[in-house]
Amino acid sequence: MRFIKMITVLCGLLCTSLYTVNAQTSTIAETTPVVEKTMETLVVEKTMEVKVKGVGCSRDCQAISFNVAKLSGVSHCRTVKKGATTTFEVTYAPSIADEKAIYSAIENTAGCSKQKDKPYKVKL
Repeated sequence: MRFIKMITVLCGLLCTSLYTVNAQTSTIAETTPVVEKTMETLVVEKTMEVKVKGVGCSRDCQAISFNVAKLSGVSHCRTVKKGATTTFEVTYAPSIADEKAIYSAIENTAGCSKQKDKPYKVKL
């Protein structure tokens, strides 16, 4: 019982001190102007459509999209049209990722049914 009371008192003190510190910090932040100099890099994104042969099911689409989205500079990859030749829409930063890396990521994605096979081919 004594232990529970001590824990309750400590929790109360901790909450009160956090509230006080937060209140003081927000007051200081509101009254003191802070000048920050930041350098932003302008990243231009490009969207392209990639046609891929050998995609048989929706798990293949998910695997390819996931593998391409892992690339540095790729913001997203989604399936646009499924079929004998599946179309993917890839948005990427050309200064970071290039088309050859995206094509390579697609073609190096393991197959859904046979993990050692590389069944996907980019249609140029």
